[in-house]
Amino acid sequence: MTDLVALRQSIAGVHNYMPTPFLSDFSLDLDGMRNNVAFHADDFHQDMIITVGAVYGEGDTLDLEEHKDCVSAAVDGAQGKIHINAGVVGGYGMQKRMARNAEEAGADSLIVFSPFRPNQDHVKEEMVYSYIKELSETVSIGIIVFPMSDSKIWSTILEKVAVLKNVVGFLPANNDIGNRVNSLVPDRYVWLAENEDNAIRSFPHGCRAYTTAVSSLVPKASYDFWKCGIDGDEDKMMKVFKRDIEPILKIRQVKNGGISGIKIALEMLGRSGGTLRPPRTPVNQSDVDIIRGILSSHPEVRDLLT
Repeated sequence: MTDLVALRQSIAGVHNYMPTPFLSDFSLDLDGMRNNVAFHADDFHQDMIITVGAVYGEGDTLDLEEHKDCVSAAVDGAQGKIHINAGVVGGYGMQKRMARNAEEAGADSLIVFSPFRPNQDHVKEEMVYSYIKELSETVSIGIIVFPMSDSKIWSTILEKVAVLKNVVGFLPANNDIGNRVNSLVPDRYVWLAENEDNAIRSFPHGCRAYTTAVSSLVPKASYDFWKCGIDGDEDKMMKVFKRDIEPILKIRQVKNGGISGIKIALEMLGRSGGTLRPPRTPVNQSDVDIIRGILSSHPEVRDLLT
């Protein structure tokens, strides 16, 4: 098995986007992060990749030292059992430092949130390629590229990036880009989908991984959904989605229920959620009981409620 094959295999699965717990004074709760990851390491974690320090993990509010500490705590909690993927956000200097820090902290891979919007006239393919190339040469661990744009230019960028051996995955904005990349460089990358709705549309086209916030709450349901999807069992996949995933997604539908709703749910399940850093807004107190009701109705977590 080549290193490239091993890297690709290691990121095919459920990407559990883990919130970053903060204490009431907005400082990092490193013990909370460590314990949250350890919960999965000690319980169900088949084909799970845990992502920390990304935008969903409020990585855009972390300084460089905090980001490194966050990754290190996650690596400790994983106990060598779970692949740790670190989000890399910001611009040129910040992303290079974050990438190096994450590797030093023990991360297995990175997901790079592209600062480019290639539909802007001044952004050229060579500019984006050179940027990704420099980042890839900064570390030796695997890199997933997240274009954050639906521009068709990303197909040719990713074709060119294929020569960079440690760039192993991409998260396209839509199936058109995904299909185009797979036709240009077959079997070169792991295609990731962002969230369940996109995964449903992308699995039939060769997508082999997806990102989700609810895997931190219902890891077994997330795995079952992913496994049915990559196996091509669409009927069973949709049954799992309707029965086990869709009810939990309602947490994110309450007002301000994105990151905040997941954090409140984690606290209710005896884990660390903590506060949000400004400028993000917490869930209304009146909606907290709705979140508890959602959890109490779900067979995977109702017995864990505190």
